[in-house]
Amino acid sequence: MEQLEAIWDNGVQVAEREDDVNRYKLYQIDAFYVEEEWHKEYKVRRAFRSFASTNAEMLEPYLDKINLGF
Repeated sequence: MEQLEAIWDNGVQVAEREDDVNRYKLYQIDAFYVEEEWHKEYKVRRAFRSFASTNAEMLEPYLDKINLGF
């Protein structure tokens, strides 16, 4: 529950993507990101993953979806 509160209180959603089974939302909180994974059919949250902004591997699926404001 603390993870959810941190996202709602401090996080900014910066991107969203999906595959055949899941929908993923990416939130930024300071120098970290949190990926929230939802099962599309059952509409249940499956996981939270947090990682540093320097983790290019985790950010890669979102790079074409993040608006940098340029």
